[in-house]
Amino acid sequence: MNRIYFLLFAFLLLFIFQISYVKSLFLNTALPLEEKFVNIKSDIIKRIEFCKEGYKKLKELEKLNIYLNTEIANLKIKCMECERLKYFKELDIPNLRFVKVVSYAALPDFTQIYIDYNKPIMTPKGLVYNNFAAGIAVKNVKNYSLAYLNQNPKTRYSVLVGKNQIPGIFFGGKGIVKYLKKFVKIKKGDIVITSGLDGVFYKGAFVGKVEKIIQTKLYQEAKIKLFYNNLAPDYFYIVEKNGTIKQQNF
Repeated sequence: MNRIYFLLFAFLLLFIFQISYVKSLFLNTALPLEEKFVNIKSDIIKRIEFCKEGYKKLKELEKLNIYLNTEIANLKIKCMECERLKYFKELDIPNLRFVKVVSYAALPDFTQIYIDYNKPIMTPKGLVYNNFAAGIAVKNVKNYSLAYLNQNPKTRYSVLVGKNQIPGIFFGGKGIVKYLKKFVKIKKGDIVITSGLDGVFYKGAFVGKVEKIIQTKLYQEAKIKLFYNNLAPDYFYIVEKNGTIKQQNF
């Protein structure tokens, strides 16, 4: 019985779809739906391609951003170096070599530093900043060299005091010139320069000026105020060979 009903229902549907009006109505309804489906599918494909292209560009921009940030950081470092270097004067003196401070050598002692100088050091070599005596390089340590600033007690070099150019030895740490001749007049304010006779500096780098004169049994001593006393240095000239320069006014 159910089979008969099913067959009758099928014949009825077939008859209805054979009617031109019903057929036309069905086609007119189905075709727009098919077109909409095709359009939706095309739109989805376009959106997927757009997202892929956008993701690709995003990755490229991320790489570019990392590169630009790195370049900006490098430029900032260079600008900082240029800012510090603008105070560093070029000296027209032979046998000087530009060196950069690498790090402190024995913290918390700020008077010992490493510089990027790797030539052999047999005897101490002077460090100069703007024609100011700043310290001495004393020995090689791997690819660098160890140096003592003026404030270090191990710093020693020969100097000349005042217009009469009285010879003496500068001792770092307390900043005292020792072994000055007993009966030669020294006065407060006298300028102290390097002598160049010990092979450490050239003659004429400024060291400091006399603040106090101390009398001992055999010699005079002079407490001096250093012209260079920076404990956070950046750059120097190292004196590779000593010599004499024309005396400059301070």
